[in-house]
Amino acid sequence: MIKLDNLFWDSCVFIRYLTGNPDHRLTDIGEFIRDAQKGQRRIWFSTIAFTEIRPSHLKLKGYGSVADFMEDMAGAFTPIDPNPNILMMAGEMRDVRPLHPQADPKAQQRTLGTPDAIHLASCLHVRDVLGVQDIVFHTFDNGKGSVWEGKCVPLLSFQDWYKNGKSHQHIAAVCALPRKEPIYPQLGLFAGTT
Repeated sequence: MIKLDNLFWDSCVFIRYLTGNPDHRLTDIGEFIRDAQKGQRRIWFSTIAFTEIRPSHLKLKGYGSVADFMEDMAGAFTPIDPNPNILMMAGEMRDVRPLHPQADPKAQQRTLGTPDAIHLASCLHVRDVLGVQDIVFHTFDNGKGSVWEGKCVPLLSFQDWYKNGKSHQHIAAVCALPRKEPIYPQLGLFAGTT
């Protein structure tokens, strides 16, 4: 039996694919989607992505709506709705104050963004409640931008911001969760040769 790789995508991965901006990792994202369409991977996502993908993001790929995009990608993505347990977990995580040990006092005033908390809680739900133990969280979020909530805790280096919160059950679970950019695994140069 072939082992099915499980991924959980942050909205920024979808947005990068749809807009092509920047073009860094577009080929990798496309390969993951092709694998999922062939049934070789399962890509999970939170349905809050539907609120983060704007109509303007869809134009480059020629989609009129998010529904058109999802219909075209039928079978590639598995949605998770934010149920009350996921939302309460996200709220609990947001209540833990992040503190980067090397940041200046003004930089320490970051918070865990609401959508980010929901994405992370949804991924933990897939892992812990649905039993998908091998899941990897894909994101590009390394804290460079700002959102309506201000500067938020970066997801790729999340553990650096919560040295003081690792005793909190959900924060510790996120710190242990594999989180990385969507880099497609490449076979070695001489793989398959004799």
